[in-house]
Amino acid sequence: MVLIPEIPCDLKVVASRLKDKVSLRRPYGLVVVAEGARILETAKAQVKPSSLKASLSPLATGDASDHVIHRSGQAAETVANGLQLLLAQETYPLVLGPWVRGGTPTAVDRQLGLGYGAGAVRALKAGKNGTMVAFVPPDMKFVPLTDAINKVRTVPADSEFMQIAQNLGICLGKEL
Repeated sequence: MVLIPEIPCDLKVVASRLKDKVSLRRPYGLVVVAEGARILETAKAQVKPSSLKASLSPLATGDASDHVIHRSGQAAETVANGLQLLLAQETYPLVLGPWVRGGTPTAVDRQLGLGYGAGAVRALKAGKNGTMVAFVPPDMKFVPLTDAINKVRTVPADSEFMQIAQNLGICLGKEL
């Protein structure tokens, strides 16, 4: 499953799809959660854990609420905790961000760094203040900061990537 902010997810749909996919042969499921992913209010309001699960669940205290992106991994933790109430299997939120940011730079990383640095020097020499250097293959472009930061970039519902995900049987958090 893939949960993105553009499609509010119904945890009951996600849990149902996980139950259908998990088997003895494949005793696991994977839910990829983008920061900012939203859970439908009706799905959260209707979740009533059994008394046994309520006594064992970290959400039994009533501290569950909508997540706001306060820190990396909050969305994954919210989804994992919500699914834990609906599934018999344990759920584990795993945030890859801190792990994948490190590592030894590759030759391409070094070339991009040089390109950004050279582009920044060119922008300063040309008097282009308030811009950032962006790699738009095959060129380095100067993008006004207002264009770079004042846009919310979303995945259109009719995009080819959404259609590909659906054709591959990837659940997007609710039935479309």
